[in-house]
Amino acid sequence: MFRSLILSSAMLLAMLTGHQAAALPPASHGRVTALRLTFSTAMNRVRSSQPDLTDSPALKAYPLYGYLVAARLRRDLSAAPGNDLDAQIDAFLQAHVHEPVARRLRDEWLASLARRARWDWFLPRSADSSAPVLVCDRLAGRLATGDTLGLAAAGLAQWLLPQRQPPECGPIFSWLRLAGALTQDLVESRVRAALAAGRPGLAREFLGDLPADRAAPLLFWADLLDAPKAALAALAGEPAHSVPPEALAAAFERLSHRDGTAAADLLPRLLSRPQTTPALRAQLLQSAALGAAYDHDPAAITAFAQVPPEAVDDRVAQWRVRAALWSGDYGRARIWLERLPPGLAALPRWQYWYARAVAATSGDAAAKPLYAEIARMRDYYGYLAADRLHRRFHLHARPSPNDAAAQRTLAARAPLVRAHELFECSMLDEATAEWTAGLAGADPALEIQAAHLAARWGWYTAAIGTLARSGEWDDLRLRYPRPYRAAVMAAHRFARLPADWILAVMRQESMFRPDAVSPADARGLMQMQPATAATVARRWHQRAPTPDGLFDPKVAARLGAAYLRDLLDRYGGQLALGLAAYNAGPKSVARWLPAKPMDADVWIENIPYGETRAYVEHIIEHIVAYAWTRGAPQPRLSRLLPRVEPAAASITAHLEREREK
Repeated sequence: MFRSLILSSAMLLAMLTGHQAAALPPASHGRVTALRLTFSTAMNRVRSSQPDLTDSPALKAYPLYGYLVAARLRRDLSAAPGNDLDAQIDAFLQAHVHEPVARRLRDEWLASLARRARWDWFLPRSADSSAPVLVCDRLAGRLATGDTLGLAAAGLAQWLLPQRQPPECGPIFSWLRLAGALTQDLVESRVRAALAAGRPGLAREFLGDLPADRAAPLLFWADLLDAPKAALAALAGEPAHSVPPEALAAAFERLSHRDGTAAADLLPRLLSRPQTTPALRAQLLQSAALGAAYDHDPAAITAFAQVPPEAVDDRVAQWRVRAALWSGDYGRARIWLERLPPGLAALPRWQYWYARAVAATSGDAAAKPLYAEIARMRDYYGYLAADRLHRRFHLHARPSPNDAAAQRTLAARAPLVRAHELFECSMLDEATAEWTAGLAGADPALEIQAAHLAARWGWYTAAIGTLARSGEWDDLRLRYPRPYRAAVMAAHRFARLPADWILAVMRQESMFRPDAVSPADARGLMQMQPATAATVARRWHQRAPTPDGLFDPKVAARLGAAYLRDLLDRYGGQLALGLAAYNAGPKSVARWLPAKPMDADVWIENIPYGETRAYVEHIIEHIVAYAWTRGAPQPRLSRLLPRVEPAAASITAHLEREREK
């Protein structure tokens, strides 16, 4: 989909002629739009393997013409590589050395040269390649050409990495094996490295190079990691069975995170094993306590009390405070807060909770100055503290310098010219690469101007990210734009959800990038997985979108808002639970519901997933900021975050609402 933004005259002339000018007639804007369409049409012909058309002089002068040429060269390389094409690609890469347009073509060409054993071309051009396939290709090329000086050491370094190697490393590994370089000691080191990295499947692949008697203990280590509950139970029943301490500790930690109750049941027998050293004992007690805290087990406080002082790392120091808060034991929480390392104690998070603990143990008057220390901060904990004092939030908002002349100069830089055009043509990965190249070495003041420039273009992802890199946090209007207004307002009306909430989720999920795709295949502005989107669409009597349909802002905003509304309805309108479920899933939140009503700030603090905890906190911050940008009254956290109801009450309320429907 094309965006029709009007270019500045400096930008336009830079694109068309490579020079800067004061003004151009309005008709030129239409010419640029036509060029974008011509370019995109030509790119689509490449992607769909249609014959190329003759390129006009205007297209050849277009700043993105190099991307079209590179796409054609990659296509031809895939279809019919050969000497003439190699020469064309080499010439193109030399003409665009160090430019983003050359990166993908270069990697694909080098891989093709290696497949064709064109080592005379490949080796001189691949010295700085870090992609695993190309590293292996380079080792294979050196072997094939007899360049063996230092080759064994380089090959062993690659072989010892605790990761699955590409097939291209086969020749060098075979050479090392035939040369007797892959000794059993090295094989065992490789297996142990994979196990230490928590990759039992990979370790099993490596075990084939060891004799059975030497592989057996390492195989048991892999079993411990693959099925820790069963393997640890068997081990607990055989106290004489020797096992590496690090294997037992890793398996027990994994079990504690998955099933704290099962880990606690096995703990006494594991501690009583003759091979349990004081260090291993400390590790097991630490893991058991953390597992109990993640499970919100009331026994967590007792478990933490048993952890020896030398095993109290930052995780234990923080999670034992959280466990005390969950249990309502503010006296214990205060003691443990006072034992936090200085670096942790100075964080707003723990300053707030120390004030809460002081209020619970010594009264509100004693806590008031502690709250006041952080109540002026523009963050989640600052807002919580201000609420406790019934004070207004301090957002410290001020506009950043907006220098039009500096922005015109920036806009004329060749990489930023290309970045803008790539953005307009919806080639956002390539646009980001050019943007990064164009701002390499820029100081914070110039990055601020670049952020303003990107915002003028409507490229809010780049604007927000660049502003953050500059260290400028006070320009809230630039940090909190309101794009996709029609789509957001339609979603607001459809799902009966505040527009500020939709924007806050959108900003956190995708930073307003409509084509965002996560490693889990969540898509679009609201980062919905296709299966979830289809389910929500059926529930709300909408047409189920295709996976790529989620890249449409109207579809993404509507279905994302509807999904959040479903989650809020499920949890009685409790925003904290709805946001946590949006990020981690309803099944996770069902495990985290308390047995009795609980303050929302305590519940949020005890979310076991650090990503989800930060997600909820950041969206609350975004909601406050978005209210400010439209001059609305401040949304008090005491109202946004009512007390969290226990599991039974939440389920009952959800069933009643379903019956009413």
